[in-house]
Amino acid sequence: MENKNEVIEGNEQETLFQQLPQEEQQRIIDANQKRVREAQTLHEWDIRVSTAFAWPMILIVVGSMMLFGGAAVWFAGDNDWTFVYMMIGMSIVMTLYLRYLVMADKHYHYRLTTEGLIITYQDTIPEMAYTIVRGLAWLGVVVCVMAVAVLGPLALVGAGGMALFAVFFTNFEKKVSVEYTVFNKDKKYVVKVVENRGIIRFDIIPFSWFEFSYLYCNEVELYKILSSLMKELGCNEYREFKSELSLRRAPVGVLDVGTPIRLDEINK
Repeated sequence: MENKNEVIEGNEQETLFQQLPQEEQQRIIDANQKRVREAQTLHEWDIRVSTAFAWPMILIVVGSMMLFGGAAVWFAGDNDWTFVYMMIGMSIVMTLYLRYLVMADKHYHYRLTTEGLIITYQDTIPEMAYTIVRGLAWLGVVVCVMAVAVLGPLALVGAGGMALFAVFFTNFEKKVSVEYTVFNKDKKYVVKVVENRGIIRFDIIPFSWFEFSYLYCNEVELYKILSSLMKELGCNEYREFKSELSLRRAPVGVLDVGTPIRLDEINK
């Protein structure tokens, strides 16, 4: 096979690709990624993106904890609100943990080339936060070991689990991820857009996990990037959606979705 033309096509090609030896799979992936890296850059930009639906999910989790605390006091029939205060404290800690560690904003760097797309992303968590979490994790390990030493083997029931959980965070550090999407210009694509969120998504038809991607960009650059992308994919129209939720609910790898808008309309 020629190195520069080994783009994986369609579901049948995916199956054939997965049946290849691991070394051959990696060779093809490396060749495709190199082709994307060495191609002409059309656009390059950075953007910070909030996690979709982060606050609603956090409110559900924290609200459930608060309701549980209130219900426990109510059904107990006493006036001891200590448990409720504990749940409030846990809710505050859980809110900060979920929003700024689990569902942190992400920093994306995009490089759109004539052969594909390179996405580099990482959580926008201050380095100090990683240092604090690692410090608390090591403190937790020490406390668990001391609990076992003082209370004996029975402490392993609770302290053992806590120690394992704490050890998991001792190497907590910032990770940078890189993803490649290779354009298959022999196939048909559908491009989807959410204008008010600056979101572009493109899928190959029929859908393939190897050839679809999300793009986030500033609204002022949206149509400039969209125009370049559509020309490379050979598309003369895109599909517009009113919200990110409606985009996520739409079928993948299907052309007849959203509101069709022609490329020449956005170039006027």
